[in-house]
Amino acid sequence: IAPLPSTQRYVDRINEVGSTWAGGFVAHHYTRYLGDLSGGQFIGKLMARQFGFETNGIGFYVFDDIADPRAFKDVYREQLDAAPWDADEQERVIDEVLRAYQFNTDVFVDLAAAKASGSIAEIA
Repeated sequence: IAPLPSTQRYVDRINEVGSTWAGGFVAHHYTRYLGDLSGGQFIGKLMARQFGFETNGIGFYVFDDIADPRAFKDVYREQLDAAPWDADEQERVIDEVLRAYQFNTDVFVDLAAAKASGSIAEIA
């Protein structure tokens, strides 16, 4: 199994900023935990239905270790608001969050194209 090109680009970006810039790491972590813990629950169900996934293929959207998602998100937001970043760094982090959302969109576009072409087996 090989990752789709969009998946590989996303992984490469996370590795790049995650190892060199704390704000970049936080931007992708934020996208994962606040984005995927919220709207991602719907996306996980949609992916399961569209692609026939059960647990493999949608494990990214399973948060079994978070007992109370609302409380988790509230504490996460409080801690994020308390981050000691100046306005420029805050803007830089927001820009990276927007890039993360674009990477996610690109992955979904590639997944749809792979399904349409019948090459779903190549998806990772």
